[in-house]
Amino acid sequence: MKNFFKGIIPIVMCALMPLFSACSDDDDVKLYDVTVQLSYPETAEPYAGAPIELRNTVGSGVYQSTTDANGKAVFQVPAGVYEVTSADVHENDGYRYICNGTLAQFVVQDGVSASATIEMKVAKMNTENPIIIKEIYTGGCWNTSTNKAFIQDACIIIYNNSNEEVSLDNLAFGYSAYFNAEAAAFMGNLYNGDKLVYDGEGFIPAQNGIWYFPSTLTIPAYSQIVVNVYGAINNTLADGLAESVNYANSDYYCMYDPEYKTPDVTVASAVSYNSTSYYPSPADMIPTSHYLKTVKYGQANAWSFSTTSPAVFIFKPKDTDPVSYFENTENYWYIPTRAQTPVFRCAKVPNDWIIDGVEVWNAEKLDASKKRLTADIDAGHVNLTNNHGHVLYRNVDQASTEALPENEGKLIYNYSLGVGNSTDPSSINAEASMKNGAHIIFQDTNNSSVDFHERQKCSLRGE
Repeated sequence: MKNFFKGIIPIVMCALMPLFSACSDDDDVKLYDVTVQLSYPETAEPYAGAPIELRNTVGSGVYQSTTDANGKAVFQVPAGVYEVTSADVHENDGYRYICNGTLAQFVVQDGVSASATIEMKVAKMNTENPIIIKEIYTGGCWNTSTNKAFIQDACIIIYNNSNEEVSLDNLAFGYSAYFNAEAAAFMGNLYNGDKLVYDGEGFIPAQNGIWYFPSTLTIPAYSQIVVNVYGAINNTLADGLAESVNYANSDYYCMYDPEYKTPDVTVASAVSYNSTSYYPSPADMIPTSHYLKTVKYGQANAWSFSTTSPAVFIFKPKDTDPVSYFENTENYWYIPTRAQTPVFRCAKVPNDWIIDGVEVWNAEKLDASKKRLTADIDAGHVNLTNNHGHVLYRNVDQASTEALPENEGKLIYNYSLGVGNSTDPSSINAEASMKNGAHIIFQDTNNSSVDFHERQKCSLRGE
């Protein structure tokens, strides 16, 4: 795809002219000026060098040229009926654009100059930070046997939103203080008026501890990695938990590090997260190489990932390793006006380390909720109704996904798994489409208000 014209055998071989190729078996054949303009959607702009091809569909002759900076190309061709095509991949400002456009019948008449406009389809993907959070399942489900909520089965699914394999060292997970967005008594301490006290300071406070992949993680193009937060077992086997999630899968990863010892003796028991109700021994088929490592600097026996409203983010440390950085007390930060104890201890995660972040609010307590992620990380928020097995699911970038030529005939529509008014505006059923062989590009505007919706169930339970 990177070179659209590789493998094309011209119908007629001829010498290239400076700005176009045109040829004829008869030197007396008259040539006429033809202008082709490429028209791009709002997500892309015209650029110099886009290839355009005119192929005579009733006679012979293939004519090629490239656009100027305004997306226009000029040809000289004989009268005829032409198919006009443009297909190219180019990169600009950290984004890759896959561009395609076709005009099936373009008529050039004797003695008449002609012009045509091609509406381009463009798939846009972030090449600097192509790894995104695709799903957040943290609200738990209802245990019909105990008639209580079951919350020890959370997961985060990350996704390579690009057409190239991506490898990352020490990819890590954190959540921003405070645990719950609706915790007014604590959230007020994070604000100075209407502004977060760390807004503009270049960091997000990661509370309690972080988890990371201890080696290089490689994610193929258009592929996902399932990371279990709690309960890396088949939870559905327990009585009353048919609507939970089965994590007994050799492809899955899990947050499990019972051997970690924090060097800080002020942390209770100075041990890792060791609650067996949250961290049972992972299913046998999950290889130990899929166990994430932790650095714990707060006080808890489990990573305190909110079941109602986490502000979660993924990041990659630069020029350091997670243990060295997060065990260094110089990088600690405490919630203002609170005691400088492990309960309120956070670590500063530089904004330029953060790859993606999602601000979640409790759907039943929106009026009491406040943001914890600054606008450069996530400009909005997405609402979650917990205890019902619901998941937060990223919306499909409809235009980009439909622009991929390999998706022709593979996309499945009429998506109906949204909760109430919360649904995917594209109407593309991403899970069903991927099973059908389609490549999905998810929306990534750094605004979870428009990038996510609340879904009836985690995709690991089926469509």
